[in-house]
Amino acid sequence: MTSRDECLTKLSSQRFDLLIIGGGIVGAGIARDAAMRGLKVALIEQGDFSSGTSSKTSKLVHGGLRYLEHGHLSLVRESLRERHTLRTIAPELVYPLSLLLPIYRGDLRAPWKIHTGLWLYDLLGGGRGIESHRMLSARSAATRVPQLSTDGLRAAGVFADCQMDDARLCLANVLQATEFGAVCVNYVRLRTFMTANGRVCGGVAEEIFTGRQVEIQARVVLNATGPWTDGIRSLSDEKAPARLEPTKGIHLIVPRLTRHALFVQANADGRMLFVLPWGDDYTLIGTTETALDAELDALAADANDVGYLLEAVNRVLPERHLAEGDIIATFAGARPLLASAGSSTSASREHRIDIDRRGLGSVLGGKFTAYRRMAQEAVDVVMRQLRFSGDRCLTDQVRLLESVEPVALDQWRDMTRRIDDEQLARLLIRYGAKAFHILKLLARAPVLNRPVCPHHDVLEVELVHAIQEEMVCTITDLLARRTRIAWSSCQGLDALSTVIELFQQHTGLSDHQLEAHVHAYHHFLAQSLQFRQPRHRTRATPSRSSTAISSKRMESFEARVVKGQRGDRRFSSFNAAIKHLHRRRQKSSRVRAT
Repeated sequence: MTSRDECLTKLSSQRFDLLIIGGGIVGAGIARDAAMRGLKVALIEQGDFSSGTSSKTSKLVHGGLRYLEHGHLSLVRESLRERHTLRTIAPELVYPLSLLLPIYRGDLRAPWKIHTGLWLYDLLGGGRGIESHRMLSARSAATRVPQLSTDGLRAAGVFADCQMDDARLCLANVLQATEFGAVCVNYVRLRTFMTANGRVCGGVAEEIFTGRQVEIQARVVLNATGPWTDGIRSLSDEKAPARLEPTKGIHLIVPRLTRHALFVQANADGRMLFVLPWGDDYTLIGTTETALDAELDALAADANDVGYLLEAVNRVLPERHLAEGDIIATFAGARPLLASAGSSTSASREHRIDIDRRGLGSVLGGKFTAYRRMAQEAVDVVMRQLRFSGDRCLTDQVRLLESVEPVALDQWRDMTRRIDDEQLARLLIRYGAKAFHILKLLARAPVLNRPVCPHHDVLEVELVHAIQEEMVCTITDLLARRTRIAWSSCQGLDALSTVIELFQQHTGLSDHQLEAHVHAYHHFLAQSLQFRQPRHRTRATPSRSSTAISSKRMESFEARVVKGQRGDRRFSSFNAAIKHLHRRRQKSSRVRAT
């Protein structure tokens, strides 16, 4: 991986065909597509990759079932087509998930309407390897999900969509773009645009940590900053009218409620909500849709948001008695809805590409699932502007976790003998071909083959790999986006001493810089639970625990455990490992469906 300083030097010393502002999923997808077509590409992101909206999703790749009742058939059809494409190019990160939609007496949508909507959803999806929906009786639904309330239960629909790891899917696009020659740098903020003859020809940016100024020259500049798009557009044209009306959505992470994913109606307003298994131990609940109540960089869940979701979940899973004290974490993000889309409840997630009078291109609106198609359309526009005759779009054919460079397998047997088969399969699923770099690290430092703390199967070697190969700059990057450790019951605090030690060894950061990173991480955790603070509370909600991080947890930084080996079986070949990987994925899919 090229060093950060070298990337900053490249930004200022070269002239690019395309400069992309924004390292969320759309910007990352554009960088990958453009680099694969032979363009000379630069991308800058003011925070970490996917740290804005792109890591604050419901973790689903889906068509958007709720958009059908508003008549957005073309949007749903396109999203379902892209769902199939993402399953094809990133099966490790996008996988089928069965959801149950319970229908109660008094719900806005009767069983016949749900059945019709699911039938149309299947039709628009065109099959493509996803099981068709079916309707269940109340008794069958209760058998399938024993925790489900049967009071007033009339029937249920079962349908399939896909679950994903949004942060890692975004990162995979960034990393593959760099393999095709793109220069992608996080924590670089655009300050102003450079112009020549009244046209945007680059930008002046600032490296966040040092304040270093970087001038980036480019023939075309694309603004792919999601809900921040209008702010960037105003840097090019102060009189540019607002094109977006962003809304806030929050999610809750709680201990596992049920093994089955649910799609349920909130009684308060009839909105449909997800209750999703997330990992082996947790449930993800969301989402809300409300007006923005803070700056885009400071969005957080408040007591009303939380109470709304708890009420909806307790209606369908009453035996769980879910309360504020059960909440492990929350996160909030902004949806970049088009200003013409209407009310947030019925708003479409359509997208469009705008070119202002100075030539700045902006990608407006859209949804995560359609990012690859949005990127393709944006790069098509760039190619026409440049009159560039390059390769056609191939992003629907090249696997995301494949390595551009060939991987040598001659040392496969030696490299895999230091890790048990379950861990090896997990690494291959999560990292694809990049798992070989992790195995090489283990060969050089076997001591890294141990979990970072008792609550996680993430190995220390994975954190070192992320620091060296995945452009990690802060502790929050590592624990909240390269891994899910921050969203677990210990919130990463039991792993923090290990993380600090690895940062000291592999980054060269000073004690003062590390202290700042630790402080920023604590602030990140506090923001996740700030809804418990009095100024964020407008009505009482149940709580069973303290609002602050306990001193006991703070004292457990040094807690570690070395997981014992589970048998001495090793894979004899790469193909054997891949077969094992697919068996595990199929088994996991069957479990999700039961």
